Amino acid sequence: MEKQISKEIFIPFGLEIEMEGIPFEEGERVICHKVDENWIIGTDLSLTDEGIELSSPVLSNEIETFKKLKKLAKTLEFLNPTFEHASFQINLDAYTFSKEDFINLLKMFSIYENIIYRFSTGEEEHIRECAGEFASPVAQRFYDKYHGTAKKEMSYQRLINNETMALSLKRKLKKKESPIAMIEFRTPNGTCNYDLWFNYITFFSAFLTYIKSEVYDKEKMDYLFEHEPFLGCIGELEAIDEKKALQLADLIFTNEEDKSAFYKQYIYKRKVYK
Repeated sequence: MEKQISKEIFIPFGLEIEMEGIPFEEGERVICHKVDENWIIGTDLSLTDEGIELSSPVLSNEIETFKKLKKLAKTLEFLNPTFEHASFQINLDAYTFSKEDFINLLKMFSIYENIIYRFSTGEEEHIRECAGEFASPVAQRFYDKYHGTAKKEMSYQRLINNETMALSLKRKLKKKESPIAMIEFRTPNGTCNYDLWFNYITFFSAFLTYIKSEVYDKEKMDYLFEHEPFLGCIGELEAIDEKKALQLADLIFTNEEDKSAFYKQYIYKRKVYK
């Protein structure tokens, strides 16, 4: 039976799936039969070698959703794409987030940024080469901005509709007064491995759910944000920190199956991550 995201952590989501090495016309011809008309088949300036980008509509937590995603993953695998510059981006609903929630999100993301980057390598040992240009680290820049402004909500203005950093706070409309509608996580390497897709959706859903939950430990996160050393370059962010990874997993996951899938993907490479 197909799995769903745990109901306790589910947040409506959308996906942006990037690939390279596929002639656009060929890819569009094959893919259009596997997705409905609400999906967009296009390309992206960050991609080379005949890149394709698939953008989904908002997806629900129905069994049928994940059956279709699994079939789509098999189709993409058949096309044999490459992912040198490609990412797998997850957009999660943020309409219920307050200004304080966004601050808490960025503090916690900064604290565990090294864990998130290594997890985001999926089955690879390294984050994609162009991540420094299109998914660069947030922690140090946010820390400096947070301490450089009296209005703390100004510390995340640079991340709104940003297309170069590890996460983006996306407005639905371009107007400044328009609310932030989605949080886009940009770190994951491109992949057509369905198990990795599922793990990414689960992880980032659990991450946001914890921040909004009654058990969110604000005092602890504020302390760690001020005292945790931030790593600077992408290469440093790929190193294993098993103790810290398990600490994060204990905070955000509500069941052992999700925690185990996260741990396997974080530690082991070239494996199956169910």
